[in-house]
Amino acid sequence: MIKNLLAKNISLICILIIGIGSIFLNFSHHRWQKDNSVIEWDVKSYYAYLPATFIYKDLSLQFRRDNIDKFGDLIWPVETPTHKHAIVTTMGLSFLYSPFFGIAHLYSLNSDYEADGYSLPYRFALVFSALFYVIIGLIFLQKTLREFFKEDVVALVVTAIGIGTNLFYYYTYEAAMPHAYNFTLVSIFLYLTIQFYKNPNLKKIFWLGLVSGLITLIRPTNIVVLILFFLWNISSVKDFKDRIIWFLREYKLILVMISAFILIWIPQFVYWHWVSGKIFYFSYGEIGGKFFFFNPQIKNILISYKKGWFVYTPIMLFAFAGIFTLPKLKKGLFIPILLFSLINIYILASWWCWWFGGSFGLRAFIDSYAIMAIPLGAIITRFSFKKYLKIISFSFISILIVFNIFQIQQYTNQAIHYWWMNKKAYWETFLKLKPTERYWQVITLPDYEKAREGIYVEIKPEYEEKENNIIPSEEKLLILISENIKKDSAQFSIIELKAKETGINVDSLIISKAKEIYSADSSEFKKELIIQNLIISLKNNKELKEQIEKKAKKRDISVDSMIVLDAIWLYENNKY
Repeated sequence: MIKNLLAKNISLICILIIGIGSIFLNFSHHRWQKDNSVIEWDVKSYYAYLPATFIYKDLSLQFRRDNIDKFGDLIWPVETPTHKHAIVTTMGLSFLYSPFFGIAHLYSLNSDYEADGYSLPYRFALVFSALFYVIIGLIFLQKTLREFFKEDVVALVVTAIGIGTNLFYYYTYEAAMPHAYNFTLVSIFLYLTIQFYKNPNLKKIFWLGLVSGLITLIRPTNIVVLILFFLWNISSVKDFKDRIIWFLREYKLILVMISAFILIWIPQFVYWHWVSGKIFYFSYGEIGGKFFFFNPQIKNILISYKKGWFVYTPIMLFAFAGIFTLPKLKKGLFIPILLFSLINIYILASWWCWWFGGSFGLRAFIDSYAIMAIPLGAIITRFSFKKYLKIISFSFISILIVFNIFQIQQYTNQAIHYWWMNKKAYWETFLKLKPTERYWQVITLPDYEKAREGIYVEIKPEYEEKENNIIPSEEKLLILISENIKKDSAQFSIIELKAKETGINVDSLIISKAKEIYSADSSEFKKELIIQNLIISLKNNKELKEQIEKKAKKRDISVDSMIVLDAIWLYENNKY
């Protein structure tokens, strides 16, 4: 009996294992212990509403200007047409953070930690909030998949989505980013859609409106999920006409859905009107964000070595192919999922920064993984009609799951670059946990300034020696970090704004930020940075290079390998 019970609930057991494993992983990297982690990059804006509202009671962000040394780099506002300072992102994610923020704040008030919204308890709470929501998302996904597939396929697909994609990275290592949260909301939305069409009623349509409103409030482009709702179970022109007639007859349902959708947006509209004088305010436009709908980078976003979705999350290639097997599974699934996928790809590929900044894989697609789970299950089922084909398909997906976990380790070791890659760099570190010396020579980066104009070109990092010596001093390392900051136009724009507010020279602020990064980063990062610079120095020192060439010849190894060995020896023996 117990055996049968376990067999019927393999998928739930997989979710439990994923949850427990993720807890151990979080405690192994314990990123919350670093002052400048977790609440970083985009999270600074998504999260800013909470401390500004509940701790400082100041959405004008005047408290930031009053204490610019502390909050200047913790909150990145934009200046609106009315000359007020506004949080650049929408507030949807703060709604989901809020229960965990509240717990952390109460704990901080009754402990030795500073109750400022940014100390360790708040970072800890955010990390585990992502895992909490993802487990809920996986449970709803499991419920949805059970509508169409056998339990063994459900278990495999849930595991594939949970740890076989870059979603795994974004609820562990960079947990507070929005993707894990929106994955869960879309998973709930999908489940509610299926249940609504089984038995339509006002309660279900209200929740659909509320959830879709929150999905869109976190990322406005995700409004495309409504395609799924309106076209669900549509497989012909006749079905489409019948659906329109039905909704016209049941117009109260649509009115309830629209009302619920708007309800969740009301606080955002009030805030936007207050800071900009407009109910609809495109805050990203203040920092140069735009879409190039006539120049979508579809090839790049899907199959390029730079950051191609199918290259760095290969399971999704099979999920996408599975869309075309859906008519065999259920005709009413093919049109909504295909149309959603194509429009979603087009919109994301049209964003000026189609690679979506520093990330593991194409993180913008993570929000849609609950939807892509259905065609993934369909293609696995399609190739499981014979026992030997089932074994092959299950084994192949399992290999891709392991490959994704391996790639995450590569990414955390910098063997996959966070901005973008190229063919040479990809194959140089393929199946290698750490970057090679040649990898750093062939890596290329995006030109952010030209990207804002819809022009996508590569630039090669250049580290020139100012002196003919092998001493990579702290000053020299700070120069290298500063160069990277200047190349990141988004970060540079924020520093320029801070300089304008404080009257401090831009270069001084860049050096200050570089020192912060240098002092905050791990010893392993510093070790790699120093060794890389030792390698460059040795290569540019003619006299030393001649000696190295002789040693390489004696040992019968390449000169490049000898340089790397010497650089490591210099580091380990404190000869630098």
